Amino acid sequence: MMYAGEVTPERVLHSSVAVIDVFRATSVIVEALQNGARAVVPVVTVEEAHSMAEKYGCRNVILGGERNTVLIEGFDKDNSPLAYTRADVAGKTIVFTTTNGTRAIYNSRVAHAIYVSAFINMSAVCRVLAAEGRDVVLVCAGRSDHFTAEDGLCAGAMTDALVKRYGFRTTDIAEVMQRMYVAAASDLKARLSTTQHYQDILGRGYEADINFCLQRDLYDIVPHYDAKGEIKL
Repeated sequence: MMYAGEVTPERVLHSSVAVIDVFRATSVIVEALQNGARAVVPVVTVEEAHSMAEKYGCRNVILGGERNTVLIEGFDKDNSPLAYTRADVAGKTIVFTTTNGTRAIYNSRVAHAIYVSAFINMSAVCRVLAAEGRDVVLVCAGRSDHFTAEDGLCAGAMTDALVKRYGFRTTDIAEVMQRMYVAAASDLKARLSTTQHYQDILGRGYEADINFCLQRDLYDIVPHYDAKGEIKL
C-alpha cells in the first residue's frame, strides 16, 4: 500500500495495482463505465486533456475532471460521479484529468496490470487481484501526496477481503488500515465526517457524492487500464 507520490517503477513492476481515489476520481471512472462509456482516458494535465480530445474527435468525447474540486474551465463535466449518467456518457470516450487520481494511475503505468477501485466495486477488484496470483499494490491517490482517510479505509476494506477470503499476507500499513476499516465499517460516513477532505467536499455542496461513493459493492465490474492508455471493462 502506498500513495501516488510514492509510486516508482521498481515498486510496482511485475505487480498488480489497484488505484483508489474514493472522493472522487475512481468512483467517477467506475460509474461512467457502468453507464456505458466506451472508455475513460486518464491524463495528468489540462493541456493533455485538450490534445487528447482533439485526437479522438470532439463530437464523441466528453472532457471531464477537476482542479482542487472545481470544474475546469471549458470542460463538460466535473468530478461528480452523479454527473456521468447513461444518457450523457453511453458510447462516449471520456478524457479525464483530476488533481490526484489520474496522476496515481499514470505513476503506476509500468505495473503488470492496473485496476480502478473504489468502495462501489471493491470486491470485484479483489476477486481479480486474487485470481492473478501476483503481488498486489494498493495505490491510494490521497490528496497532494498526503493521506486521506477515505482512501485508506477503502484500502483497508480491500485488505480485509484479500486476507480473509483469499489468504493474502499483508504489510504493516495495510494491516493498520484493515483494522481501521473493521472498526469503522458499520458507519463509514460517521467515521469520515470530521476529516478534512470530507469537510471540504461537503462544504462545496457534494453531500450526494459522498453518500454515493461510500456505498460498498454497488457494481460487479473491474475497470482495467490497457496498453493504449484507456480504461475499459
